[in-house]
Amino acid sequence: MQGGTGWVGGSEYVRNLVLALGHLPAAERAGFEVCLISGGPLDATFAAQLQPHLSRLYTLNSDLPAATLPRRVRWLLDRRLRQRPNSRFAEFTAAERFDFLYPLTYDNQYNIGVALPLGSALGACRWAGWIPDFQHRFMPELFQAKEIAKRDAGIATLAGEARMIVFSSESAAADFRQFYPQAPAQAEVLRFHTHPSPDWFEGDAVAAQKQFHLPDRFLLVSNQFWQHKNHRVLFEALAHLQKCGLRPVVVCTGQPMDFRNKDYFNSLLRLVHELGIAPQVHILGLIERAEQIQLMRRSVAVIQPSLFEGWSTVLEDARALGRTVIASDLEVHREQNPLGCRFFTRDSAENLAQVVEEAWPDLTPGPDREREMAARTAAGEAMLRYGRRFLEIVRKGLK
Repeated sequence: MQGGTGWVGGSEYVRNLVLALGHLPAAERAGFEVCLISGGPLDATFAAQLQPHLSRLYTLNSDLPAATLPRRVRWLLDRRLRQRPNSRFAEFTAAERFDFLYPLTYDNQYNIGVALPLGSALGACRWAGWIPDFQHRFMPELFQAKEIAKRDAGIATLAGEARMIVFSSESAAADFRQFYPQAPAQAEVLRFHTHPSPDWFEGDAVAAQKQFHLPDRFLLVSNQFWQHKNHRVLFEALAHLQKCGLRPVVVCTGQPMDFRNKDYFNSLLRLVHELGIAPQVHILGLIERAEQIQLMRRSVAVIQPSLFEGWSTVLEDARALGRTVIASDLEVHREQNPLGCRFFTRDSAENLAQVVEEAWPDLTPGPDREREMAARTAAGEAMLRYGRRFLEIVRKGLK
């Protein structure tokens, strides 16, 4: 398991992979059982979505000391478990006779409580690493020196002991080859896609709009409020649009916090008021996934202004729903390239304003049933390709 409320993209990655495998024809996944290992209890809704496609769901902390034990006993047991987390995990994987583990990242402490190097402890069990991106190399100003050192050390260890490492884009795989040219690990590209569940298309998008008191026409941004997500350039673009008499409403969903800069969100709020665009900006925070999807269906377009991405879940969601996208000109965004996507210069509020101004007359609120039907069919085909490609990687890893 990856991610959580602090990193929604990680949990969505796991969700979509499990669903992609679960929807492959039985003949294609014959001989494979899919199990999910989580460090702690999963959200009930999330678990219910995945359970039908899993042979088993493991919660690693289920055998940790019960809260009813005396404090001294709990402390002693916790200490013992902390002293040998890798050996416990190795014993667990050997006992369950797993053939292949994925994904192991450069930081497995927060999710399953184990540390690199780990490969030698796994014995005959094969595995593959996963590196979402190299943001710390391209935007070091967003990281503390100790975090950069931790990531570099973790990635170097992973690159040195993994037989293969999976990347979500050719762009990230090329970065790996550039930064670690001597690494023995084979780079494999697995582009993930969103699996749109049937209830997405059965939901009431207009009701979701009214629930949050939104106008009929609005642009949607669904990103955590992290610095590299680049909300600032979007807000500055709104100020430019005001000068030409255009005042589109922007709706923002996502966790209103950047753990690397505790004042960043407040600085954005100050900017909104300084620019005089407060009536146009609706910040909803982290809302339910079902609500976010309905707002995306209802929006006139989805804006993805990021300064850096590994492979955007937001773009995949928009693709699966057939929504128009306006995205920054990242190489990885161009590699994803949702149908009809309009690109803008990532650090230019003026260019983003120009793109929005040109697109605005033709942008209409959804849902657009015809586009959704075509997108839904395409999403189903993409998920099959996704599942098949993952099994290719697994079979290669098992040789």
